[in-house]
Amino acid sequence: MTGLAVLIGCIVLLIVAITILKVHPIPALLIAGLILGLSSGGSVEAVTESLLSGFGNTLKWIGLVILFGTLLGEILAVTGGADVIADSVIKVFGIKRLPLAMAVIGFLVGIPVFVDVAYLTLLPTIIALSRKSGHSVLVLGLSLASSLTVAHALIPPTPGPLAVAAILETDIGGMIPINVTVGLVAVVGGLLWIKFNRHHLALPLSKRLLVDEGDKKTIHGPKRALPFIALLIPLILMGMGNLFSSDTAIIAFIKNPVWALLIGVVFALPLLERKGFSKKLNDFFQTAGAKSATVILITGTGGAFGQVIKDTEIVNALLPDASGWSAFGILLPFLLSFMFTTVTGSITVSLITTASIMAPIIANGSLPPELTAAAIGAGSLGVIHVNSSFFWLFKEVHDIGTTKLLKTFSVLTAVVSIFGGLMVFVLFLFK
Repeated sequence: MTGLAVLIGCIVLLIVAITILKVHPIPALLIAGLILGLSSGGSVEAVTESLLSGFGNTLKWIGLVILFGTLLGEILAVTGGADVIADSVIKVFGIKRLPLAMAVIGFLVGIPVFVDVAYLTLLPTIIALSRKSGHSVLVLGLSLASSLTVAHALIPPTPGPLAVAAILETDIGGMIPINVTVGLVAVVGGLLWIKFNRHHLALPLSKRLLVDEGDKKTIHGPKRALPFIALLIPLILMGMGNLFSSDTAIIAFIKNPVWALLIGVVFALPLLERKGFSKKLNDFFQTAGAKSATVILITGTGGAFGQVIKDTEIVNALLPDASGWSAFGILLPFLLSFMFTTVTGSITVSLITTASIMAPIIANGSLPPELTAAAIGAGSLGVIHVNSSFFWLFKEVHDIGTTKLLKTFSVLTAVVSIFGGLMVFVLFLFK
């Protein structure tokens, strides 16, 4: 357990450095990763390579996604497109039920689309809804983020649940209704927590994301459809691409988040005025680049810290200790998955690792495979905190303090996970 103790110590050090000593997250994450790697027996060269690899692997796809997502959001915000979408959501759900609306949207969108990409794509809608409705942007953001995460962890065809089904050799058809039930209970648990803690969730809109009201245009006529098309096209393309197993050039193109978002930007371009079009577009790129630069760098360093955790093989060192824990029953996959997400910051790593541990127990008939898969998914929601790149992305786009985010987002993910785990336990008792 020495490696785990070192990791916990580094995480505590990281939290103290950022929240109490006010060290910027970028150097704090890099130094914490260096200390963790060296303390685990790695050389300076190996740990540095691990940090650079994690940084590069994270940004090789999310960097341009953040840029294009910010660009799309900027165009929709300035042209009034985000207001058109926000007005429609308010009309359908009503102002009082907007947190529920965000949760419903997140649960549906999170099935085919990765959490980071979906959140960035829907960010301008969240900002517009908060400004128009009076709901705290943190209330709406947490409602969306939690349901996106639940869908990512539990509902096929997202890669994690599919991997769990393959490793446990369980039928996806039998797994889906159980996971959907568990996921819905988890989302409801999150919404209840948000409702009863609203007084702690006040957060002003980030000045970086606000647009001068005088700069906004009013969209009339058929062009009112363009904001919806620009927003939904990337989500639909990525979703369709992930639903098809074919690896043709077209499928590979449309399901890639970078190209899907760029296509969304293209559909938003007619919202710009023709006069001075090129200059306006260049200005949007400049603004989007400036707004997204810090987000990109912090997300990348979050990925670098996570890579060091993976490369130290702390999780693998814990695996032998888990073999004799079958007496825990259906709680075992939940507790293991919960721990692995909290330790590694990666839901996918948690899903695959826990499923690999549980496979022999499933094979000897000790636990039902479908409920075990659901328990793994619910547990993988864990506690998302400073070792998760999405934690830092959420922090930066909303300009929220690390301490406040730990008290809200991290606690919420634990609550959502526990509600899902309780539902699995109930289903296990009445199976």
